[in-house]
Amino acid sequence: MPQSEIDSENISRYQRGFEWFTHIVQTDMKKRPWRRLGILTFYDKPYADTENMYLSPKQVILAMAKEAKKKESGLLIVVDALEKGEMGLSTKQGFDQFMEIFDSVFPDSKKYYFGNKASERKWLHEYDSLKIPLEWLIQKPNIFADILSDASPVGEDIGPGDASFENIEGMIEVLVEKLGPPSLTEEVMGKIKSTEASDYAGEAVGLMTVFVSPTTAVSRGVKYLGKFMSLVKDRRKAEVKEVYEEWEKRVQKGYSKENLLKFFELGEDYDAGLDEAISDYKTVLLVVETRNSLYDLFLPLVLQHLVEEIGYLPPEDRPLREPILEEELTVPKTEDWDTDALSYGELEEVASEELPEIEEAQLPKVDLDYEMETDIEMTEADYDGKPETILFLDAATHLSKFVRSFKFALGLPDRYPNLSVSASFYTDKENISDSLEEGVLEYMKERALVFDLHPEIFDDVTARLPITRKAWLMGRLQLMEQIRNEGELAVLEYYPSEYPKWSLRRVDKPESKVVREIRSWFRRGK
Repeated sequence: MPQSEIDSENISRYQRGFEWFTHIVQTDMKKRPWRRLGILTFYDKPYADTENMYLSPKQVILAMAKEAKKKESGLLIVVDALEKGEMGLSTKQGFDQFMEIFDSVFPDSKKYYFGNKASERKWLHEYDSLKIPLEWLIQKPNIFADILSDASPVGEDIGPGDASFENIEGMIEVLVEKLGPPSLTEEVMGKIKSTEASDYAGEAVGLMTVFVSPTTAVSRGVKYLGKFMSLVKDRRKAEVKEVYEEWEKRVQKGYSKENLLKFFELGEDYDAGLDEAISDYKTVLLVVETRNSLYDLFLPLVLQHLVEEIGYLPPEDRPLREPILEEELTVPKTEDWDTDALSYGELEEVASEELPEIEEAQLPKVDLDYEMETDIEMTEADYDGKPETILFLDAATHLSKFVRSFKFALGLPDRYPNLSVSASFYTDKENISDSLEEGVLEYMKERALVFDLHPEIFDDVTARLPITRKAWLMGRLQLMEQIRNEGELAVLEYYPSEYPKWSLRRVDKPESKVVREIRSWFRRGK
């Protein structure tokens, strides 16, 4: 398309990217129901950043959410505020452009923030903080144990008993003990000595990289954990001591009561109103600012709390109540009667001839052939009053380091029949973890939008395809790359209910009619 024709539209590249992608959603990809939707790419960066347009995962999420949301359904969009790119939410320009589109597409919405509001990105902090009721977490030691196990810098498998606490002070003790520097016992030293440095060189374990600044503990280009393990193996006590002191200081300061109260609510009656908004079929936006910080592990917690509020759990899957202890049983006390105060009169005998006659017509009729209907039919839409809800999870790859929580989040459609989930992934990782690979493959089964992909995952996806079909698919990918090299964009859509299952969608300028319809959203939103 001539550049002069594009420039004459006088709109931003950001809006143009949204309009152009919305065009193919509204024309070529309409009415494709799903419970799982994967949005996939290779690099952790925008799908397109050219002179003509800018398109990021968040714009794609907005376009897909607009098409998927029904009038009587809830919608929850969780966005990562720290995405890479000059127009990401971490920049004021990117945030303003995203919110302009969001408010236009979903004018009646609720917005929340999740983070500690300590950064210089003040534009993210204007919304009310969404907090986790501490009382809820106190009653869920198994959930807290799973998250602590995933976050553990030494890969400790923590049980519910070790994760239990009764108040905010107890929670601080658990966090400092389990996420602070490990005591170098003989057992720990044995594990370290038996581990090859190469096992640690590529990836850090848990939240290791956020506890100690790489500038003080790591030589350039080497991941922190590999360096630390080599220090311990070589028994370089002075350097290990320096690392430990910084580590302990960061944990104690980061998980102080003041900081935890930015994420947790002590009041028992806390209600942020999110579940009410979902019940009113509103769109809810949650802006998350925790990536690569000590508070990364709180994101899985808030997600688990949210889905308990908005998700319908079938009765057969609900946990059984704790048995009532014998000493807790209370037997109703028999009231003492003052028998002396009671008087009894003699019963008078009544002759049968004095009783009134009852005609047969006065007797109640009993239909012996009648069977009481005991089966009550429930429609799928009932869900105990909870609406069908769609969850869009941005940058799900960052959640994959919390293996148990990652599997829980991606498995929500199986556990909660009223929830559908879309997750965006990038796959440019030095080592593709088993959990990430399984998650991506699971979210490619039902419906997927592929902008690019890791070669290992592509091989897994096509492992059982005939060589001719695989070659055809490779041809589609080569055409995608050719289009990208020309400064434009295409996406490969997978939808197994149609033939062919794979379709290449070129992101072109919409027809005038579609442009007018899309821009009418902006006028209505102002």
